[in-house]
This record gives sequence, C-alpha cells and structure tokens, in this order.
Amino acid sequence: MIVFHPKPFSYTGEDLTEISCHGNPLIVAEIMDVIKGTYLARLAERGEFTKRAYINSKIDLTQAEAIGALIASKSLSGLEMARNTLGGKLSKKLKNISGELNQLLADIEASFITDREISESSVLSKMNIIAGDLDTYLDSAQGATTMYNGISTVIAGLPNAGKSSLFNAILGYPRTIVHEDAGTTRDVVKEHILINGLDFILCDTAGIKEISTGPEQIGVEKTIEALKTSDLTLYIVDATRGIAQDEHKWLHLSPKTILVLNKIDLHTCDIPKIPDIDTVRISAKYNQGIDELLNVMAGSFPSGTPQVFIERHIYLLKKTRESIISSVNAIENGMTLDVITIDIRDALAYIREILGEDINADIMESIFSKFCIGK
Repeated sequence: MIVFHPKPFSYTGEDLTEISCHGNPLIVAEIMDVIKGTYLARLAERGEFTKRAYINSKIDLTQAEAIGALIASKSLSGLEMARNTLGGKLSKKLKNISGELNQLLADIEASFITDREISESSVLSKMNIIAGDLDTYLDSAQGATTMYNGISTVIAGLPNAGKSSLFNAILGYPRTIVHEDAGTTRDVVKEHILINGLDFILCDTAGIKEISTGPEQIGVEKTIEALKTSDLTLYIVDATRGIAQDEHKWLHLSPKTILVLNKIDLHTCDIPKIPDIDTVRISAKYNQGIDELLNVMAGSFPSGTPQVFIERHIYLLKKTRESIISSVNAIENGMTLDVITIDIRDALAYIREILGEDINADIMESIFSKFCIGK
C-alpha cells in the first residue's frame, strides 16, 4: 500500500510517500533495491526526516530532540517527559520569556532616543520574575536524568536475607527463584515497576559476602558494581540476625539507601538509627510492610514530571539564568540600564539556541546524528 502525504501537511513539511509492505526483510530489501535502482532516491541519514521537519518549521529544535528522547526512552517516566516537551510546553514558555526580553530590550533602547522613560525598578521587577521562572525549570531538572532513565534500584544484602523474596513481593509475582539454600541468585535480574508515578528498575542481586569463589564470586562482583551505579539501594537484613558491623560499608555505595528489616514474622531485632537511612520492617513471605516500603521508596525522589531533562537544554537555561542574574546585580549596584542590554542580548541568544533559531551547524548535525535511520 502506498500513501501520499502532500506538503505542507506531511511530517517533514515536504511531499512524502509512505510504502507499507510485509515485514519480511527479503521483501523489504527487494522494494528498496527497486527504489535505489531508479537513481532518484537514496537512503536517509540518521534523523533526516526529523531534521527536515525542523528545517521546514514543522517543529522547533526542542521538539525535535524530544522525538529522539521519546524513541530512546526505556522508562514510562521518560516517555511522559519526552511527550511533554514534544507537545511544546518548554517551547511555549521559552518563547514567552524571549518575547518579554525582546520587549524589555526595545523599551530600554527606545528610552535612549525618545522622551519615553523606563524606571530601573520596573526593569528589575521583570528580570526577577524571569529569573524565578528559570529557577522553576532548573529546580525541576535536578535528578531529571535519573527520572528519564528510570530509578535504578538494587536489592542487596547477605546471602539468604530474603532479597529474591522481596523482589517477588514488590513485583507481585514469582519472578526469581526463592530457596532456603543460599546462593540461588548469581546474576543481576531486572524488572520495571511503576510506584506512585515513578518508574523503578528493580535489580535482584547475588548475596554479598567477603569470601566467595567461582560463579558466586562473579555474582558478588556484579552486585558491588550495581550498587556503585544505582540510584537507590534496598539493603535487606535478616531480622533474626540483625546487621553486622562489617555490613555498614555496603550501605553508602549508592546515593540513597533504605534499610529493609525482613522476616519480622519470625523475630524482630533493634536496629540502631543510621544517619540519612530510613528503616522499614517487612515480612516478604507474608507481604507485610510492602506498601510502607513502596511509599518510602517513592518518597525518596521528587514527585511530578521534570519540565527540563535534556542536558543541552539544562546547560543553556543555566547560561540564560546567569545572564539574567548578572543584569539584576548590575541594576542593584547602581549601573545604568544601557549596561544590562548586553546581558539581555546574551540571554536571548541562549534561548534562541535552545529553540534552534540560531544554532551552529556542527551542533545541529551532532544532535540529529544520535537518531536512528528512518526517524
């Protein structure tokens, strides 16, 4: 089936033809050979369709980057963040700020050649409002990369502490083997779970112990590596044994740790309060305390969807804010308004770069080179 999409209503804004056929790679290859044999077409470059949509003003650069982020996302949170940017929320806000700065710049420059005056207090007030808006976006960007990728959560602890039982209890079904013999888990097992709107990537790991050999040693090494690269650790402790002093060194390998006291149906021991670490008591076998644990996990991270999450946007927004704050400081230090026009122009240049209204060709090529072919 062949569908014609006439300009300017197509995805790229150009005349576009879409061919649908059976997914057999041999059939696709034959059709591609026929098309290439006409010498009227070539294979698209990485991201070329989205690049053409940007060049033809169907979307701005922030939306183009959001398409790449949407395709690359491996978490539900990442999908939501990319959809919001693709929908134009960030673009609309930046265009509003750009319009306010342009108007402010025009008013200041007009005051130099006309009798129309503009007060420093009104300029200062507007600049502070813009700085506040930028702060809101940058505050939401803290931890945005973690939210986009999904919160890597490692379940760790000594052998037979109940790590796999907890893993299964959180998921709600028996994903990994649970056995009374230690060492049943020797590799890292991963699953996604959505908790209060946050996407957690749960990792069940091999039990940590100092002395291990063979495949078990490799499993322990993978556990330690996972801890070092995780966003959250659920360190599980057998309530019938308590936590040993030499286990404390495993508690601070990731940015956040929750101490999970398991098997409270058998016994519960007193755990000394450890600074910056929450303690939750559970019985993974009987599903006791799991809801409380999920709430503590979700409460360890900011709620809501970050409005800015792409590193290029965050960097340029920070530069924009620096220029705005520089102008605020200049006014407060008694500088005349003509001095701050330089800062306003710099701020406008950074915003235009985010939107792709004024961007270096090499940077643009770098952005689209990260896309896959056909997007």
